[in-house]
Amino acid sequence: MAPQAEPGAPGLRTLGDVLLREPLRNSVRVLILVSLGVNRTLTFTELLELTGTSKGSLGHHLDQLQSAGYLRSRRVFTLDGPRTRVEITPEGLAVYEGLVRELARLVPPRGPPASGNGPAAGLSQG
Repeated sequence: MAPQAEPGAPGLRTLGDVLLREPLRNSVRVLILVSLGVNRTLTFTELLELTGTSKGSLGHHLDQLQSAGYLRSRRVFTLDGPRTRVEITPEGLAVYEGLVRELARLVPPRGPPASGNGPAAGLSQG
């Protein structure tokens, strides 16, 4: 199957430009940004579960994203004790939306599968 876009296609170059600059040169930071883009705010504990990193590593990645202006964190006090809430900033949201937009340009929408077509067409249901 041929690739959807040439390696030098503008969409891939644009996506690469975003993903290859700091602070998004790290997959954990991309995951954090995408998670916050979808949810807008998460706790430190929720991000620990999502990323599977250690507390120290997550703290480092959050510092990198916060220094870039992509997120902010604050301590909140709850009945269960203090929590750190992390939220995406307008600048971080713009970067997230740019990533989503570029990915949408590269991946064509898929419709429902056509019945009777494809490699399993004609096989009996066993």
